[in-house]
Amino acid sequence: MKEKLTALLCTAALLLSLLAVPASAGNSLFFLSLNDTLAPQSAQTTPIQHGGWVYVPVTAFSSRVTGVNFGIYYGFSESGDNLMFYNLSGKTMTFDLINGTATAVNSDPPVPGTVVRQNGIYYVPAYALCRYFGLTYSFYNTEYGPLLRMKDGNVILSDSLFISSASSMMRSQYNSYNQSQNSSGTTTPTTPSTPQPVTPEPVENAPKFSLYLGLRANGETDLTAALNALASVQATAVVFFPADKLTDCAGQLRQAAGRGHKVGLIPAGDTPQEKLESIRAGSRLVAQILRQEVWFVLGSDQTLSDAGYLCWSPGLTSSAGGTAAEIYESIVSFGGRTSSGWVLLDCRTAGTVLSGVLSRLSQDGDTFLSPRETRY
Repeated sequence: MKEKLTALLCTAALLLSLLAVPASAGNSLFFLSLNDTLAPQSAQTTPIQHGGWVYVPVTAFSSRVTGVNFGIYYGFSESGDNLMFYNLSGKTMTFDLINGTATAVNSDPPVPGTVVRQNGIYYVPAYALCRYFGLTYSFYNTEYGPLLRMKDGNVILSDSLFISSASSMMRSQYNSYNQSQNSSGTTTPTTPSTPQPVTPEPVENAPKFSLYLGLRANGETDLTAALNALASVQATAVVFFPADKLTDCAGQLRQAAGRGHKVGLIPAGDTPQEKLESIRAGSRLVAQILRQEVWFVLGSDQTLSDAGYLCWSPGLTSSAGGTAAEIYESIVSFGGRTSSGWVLLDCRTAGTVLSGVLSRLSQDGDTFLSPRETRY
């Protein structure tokens, strides 16, 4: 019995060490990491300490703010009395803003369950959200300040490797913050009242290369998640549609073109002449749907090239079922062999996977080039 009690106390002590914030965190610059992305120092992403716990702004779960999509969404009730977090699997956590309590579907109430509001921004307990929605939560004291890291299954780097690779960006944010405080005569760190985006520095010793991105579409898979992943790093791609299935893709064609991407076609048929006819027929359909011509064609075919189409032959085609780590490593390996190249992604790849891969490449200092309707 004594041994069981001792083990229980040790477990409780370990749990508290993960939940509670060290005293030093209260008067240091606070960093937030989402998977392999170090968030900029802004009021929308910077954690705070409250009552010995780590709290994050609700916008830390907004992919439009962070570029990382955990599949967790939030909103307020019509009365404004409740703040709700939910995912598409049916999990819902509700914070009662009046009574300061929290409830969760098919779960015991999380601890802590209150919401903190400072300077018009709502903050929620990081551990409670992570525990309920299945995210991994870790906390570290670094030489530049405390770091909170939230991760899902698409993380690539271990905590130690991430801290090492992100140290230059943390140092940059730390120095920028100190300079701003010294110039204003303020010495006590405070949460910025307006977003202050920081351009990440390249990770030291990472290969640097330029990429043209293509995205293979089909009539059965929604493009939205893949296009959101591209938007998270401000990348423009050529979105390729099967030339013989365009009648099923009219909405996707408009979506891709409307978001600033180029439209290309995937030829159908076995012989060069059959492929050329499919592209010509597809081009006429695209002209009817979008009122624009199509010049990009996926593949390498002399007949199509002689007909004036720009054949887009990728140097690397990523697997639709690949993990974030596998896709990232394959692109880095490909980039290590060439200073620039063409990478074809697949819209069937999970949006969170694509977002994680592209964000990591962007942080490495790699460049996403805009496609041009000229020969490369």
